[in-house]
Amino acid sequence: MRSMRFRLLAVCSAVLVSVAGLNPASASTIVKMQFNVGLITPPIDSVYIELFDDTPLTRDNFLNYVNDGDYNGVVMHRSVPGFVLQGGGYTWSGSAFVDIPSDGPVLNEFGRSNVRGTLAMAKLAPPPEGPAHGGPDSATNEFFFNYGDNSANLDNQNGGFTVFARVLGNGMALIDAFGTLQTFNVAGFQNVPLLNGNQFIVMSDVSETQLIVGDTDFSGVVEQADADLLAATLTGGTDEPQYDVDANGTVNQADLDLLNALLLGDIDGDGFVGINDMNVVLANWNQSTPPGDGDADTSGDGFVGIDDLNAVLAVWNVGSPPPPPAATVPEPAGIALLGLGSSFLLSRNRR
Repeated sequence: MRSMRFRLLAVCSAVLVSVAGLNPASASTIVKMQFNVGLITPPIDSVYIELFDDTPLTRDNFLNYVNDGDYNGVVMHRSVPGFVLQGGGYTWSGSAFVDIPSDGPVLNEFGRSNVRGTLAMAKLAPPPEGPAHGGPDSATNEFFFNYGDNSANLDNQNGGFTVFARVLGNGMALIDAFGTLQTFNVAGFQNVPLLNGNQFIVMSDVSETQLIVGDTDFSGVVEQADADLLAATLTGGTDEPQYDVDANGTVNQADLDLLNALLLGDIDGDGFVGINDMNVVLANWNQSTPPGDGDADTSGDGFVGIDDLNAVLAVWNVGSPPPPPAATVPEPAGIALLGLGSSFLLSRNRR
């Protein structure tokens, strides 16, 4: 039995060398916008957006506000159904709108059309309609969601409005729900959307985030529902990064195959195939289980063996590694023991 285990470990080591580095991860810049209310069923209160690399000045300008925390607590202060939902410039003091800090204007980078589901920078009209500092290069912190296709209008005025991001997944369902709210005149601002006539729509937390490989529905867990969603999406075609499981820039059947393999090989259900999953197989090696029962029996044949090990090794290192455990400070006695252990190791290494 011992020699069998050594042979298994040797085989595993050889295979791991050949598959090391197979860890797809999207290079897309993703921002999560969490709002103070969720208005759709099933309820969601967050929208994920992908920033475009072909508008680098605008992307970096937007990320500066995100990473500085300037957008946290900001009110969506304007909604025109069928047109735009606008925010990014103001918080609410309880009696008035208050400007958030501005990093100054950014050069216009118009190139993509203002179609439904995109985000673009708001800016001031040029003189004489607007102030002397208005015009194509006057965007600072305010942005808007395009409720509909506004390309005929917004692409052809004031130098074109720079589209710098798009909404991912079903996020537009929440944005559309905001567009159904009644609007009011509030403290000198027109078309302010209010829930129940008295509650602002607020971005409670805006932060840069990473996609979880295979988490196509942004639930935070990689599960069968993600594979079902990807399968349904393939029929219509998409290039959204959460569906690009192998991160090669194309969404196709290969992504669904990889996601299904990930679900099979991820025995411990943490969204990542690694040593923990292999250990479960080895701990149950050569054991019988009821068909389809038992995490280690990936093949469902009632026996833990080479097929189950292969299911793990086929997608080794695929997925998003779970975050490391929080660091802890050992008690004084623990520190002394650690010191003793370190001294022992040093003395052993000198021989």
